[in-house]
Amino acid sequence: MDLISHCQAGDEEAFAALFHQYKNLVYKTAYLMLDSADEAEDVLQEVFLQVHRSLSTFEPSKGAFTTWLYRVTVNHCLSQQRKRRLLTVSLEKIPPSAVTEHQSFQDRLEDEEAVRQAVSRLSEKLRTVVILRHYLELSYAEIAQILNIPVGTVKSRLDLAFKTLRKELGTLTGDAPALCTVPQREVAK
Repeated sequence: MDLISHCQAGDEEAFAALFHQYKNLVYKTAYLMLDSADEAEDVLQEVFLQVHRSLSTFEPSKGAFTTWLYRVTVNHCLSQQRKRRLLTVSLEKIPPSAVTEHQSFQDRLEDEEAVRQAVSRLSEKLRTVVILRHYLELSYAEIAQILNIPVGTVKSRLDLAFKTLRKELGTLTGDAPALCTVPQREVAK
């Protein structure tokens, strides 16, 4: 019997193991989407409460547990964003790909701020696919499954997001901005 099956059978020790195995995935996703360590901690707790209540609805035949968990997390984060009507996400580690090694440190900071502001102006739908693809490095199929949209829609949203960023950033970007990962943070819960 695998970990999920044990959890579905009511094994609390298995659920604790499940939490420890996936807490960083939920935290990182929430942090990237909400740009707040405090909110990410809250989402972590709320998502696992929801997982505990609804794990019986998870069907392995329909996809991977991680995909299901991403969906629960992303949906919770989108709900949080709607509640607070804040449509920004600070992506502090996004340097534009056109930044060259010979630029001064000040120029680089200004470029990163310009990218951060441009990304924060993307619609919720575009920002979400950018985060899932470039920060969490999910495949198009996984993103489609998480957001319950066709793969073609994922690709078109990413394309539109990068076209929008290129247009707003002008000479800063030659290609789509290179998206870097957020520093890992171990969640001690």
